[in-house]
Amino acid sequence: MAKVNYQPYQPKTILNTQKHGDGGWFWGKYSASPYIGCQWGCVYCYCRDEKYNPHKKLPAEKAAQLDDPFSQYIKIKTNAPELLRKALAKKSKDLIYLDCYQPVDSKYRMGEKLLKVCYDLGFPVFINCKSPLLLEDLGLLKKIKRKSHLNIGWSIITARDDKTRSIFEPKAPPVATRFAAMKKLSQTGIITGTVFMPILPFIYDNAEDIENVVRSTKEAGGQYVLDGGLTLWGYCGTYFYKALAKYDSGLVSKYKELYNDNRCFHEYTKQVHELVLKYCRKYKVIPYIPRPVSFYPAKLRKNKEVAAHLYLEAREIQLSGQGGYREWAYRKGAWALDEMSTNIVEIYQQEGKDGIKKIKGIGDKLADKIVLILENKI
Repeated sequence: MAKVNYQPYQPKTILNTQKHGDGGWFWGKYSASPYIGCQWGCVYCYCRDEKYNPHKKLPAEKAAQLDDPFSQYIKIKTNAPELLRKALAKKSKDLIYLDCYQPVDSKYRMGEKLLKVCYDLGFPVFINCKSPLLLEDLGLLKKIKRKSHLNIGWSIITARDDKTRSIFEPKAPPVATRFAAMKKLSQTGIITGTVFMPILPFIYDNAEDIENVVRSTKEAGGQYVLDGGLTLWGYCGTYFYKALAKYDSGLVSKYKELYNDNRCFHEYTKQVHELVLKYCRKYKVIPYIPRPVSFYPAKLRKNKEVAAHLYLEAREIQLSGQGGYREWAYRKGAWALDEMSTNIVEIYQQEGKDGIKKIKGIGDKLADKIVLILENKI
């Protein structure tokens, strides 16, 4: 394995706050990472894009010495725990997405330190992970589960530890170790499952591969499989295509044809998602991450539950290949409910459907949907 350069530094901020939260997917409102760059070096990682480029200020002579700066030059935010504690102390309680567990964490133990901050302040946590390194902090993870909420998603693109997987995940731990770690977590009662992203077109998107992932998740005690597609914009696309050409040059033209034709791409997305849904039904696995709401103030929990219905509807519309106005109508309606300070049940009890329609972003059809949700008819 190529030598990795570690560069400690002290940034001024660490916490990212989303305007609307990650509804329908990971449900995170906040996110934080103690490291910049990732030693796993997965070829498909969207964080390679210029928008997220962790090495914009890396000296040219240093970059020239590295085959892949993204995975070989890791910056460590040595003041990360202090920054996170200070930032979260000023925030309302909501789900935080942590990204900690790569080889550098064996030395700096930032994962444990950030988890301790979240535990102390009572913040619920979601972690998307590839490494059984996480199990070293199992005791602390159990404490977070008991105090607030914890969900560990395992990033998996295939259930097979074959040569092809090692091409696209050259330094990541074997898939078998991820499922083994998932099983250990599930045995403790911690919510866990598979983040099936990205599903690689023409490589791991067939029925057999998809069924293997869902079945393996079920066997490991995972509760859900969250599927998503491959991002190919900007530099992450450029980097991926180079690796794809080495793997199978014939696939490059197939990918470009697929990604350059919106109609074909939407139909493809629909077909792959339907396979995931089919096998989730077969193995009784949830095809999404259920939204946690218990840590919100009691008067807002129903708002969050109803918003979750709308977010998930928007996600299904998106993955069905339709998208467009209908998807955004659901999404905007979910945003409106999420940001309300008034209990939607009280509004409905006092003013009925007309009261719901007064909420900004809620039209007649969406109000009908919300009424059905409130009356437990869907």
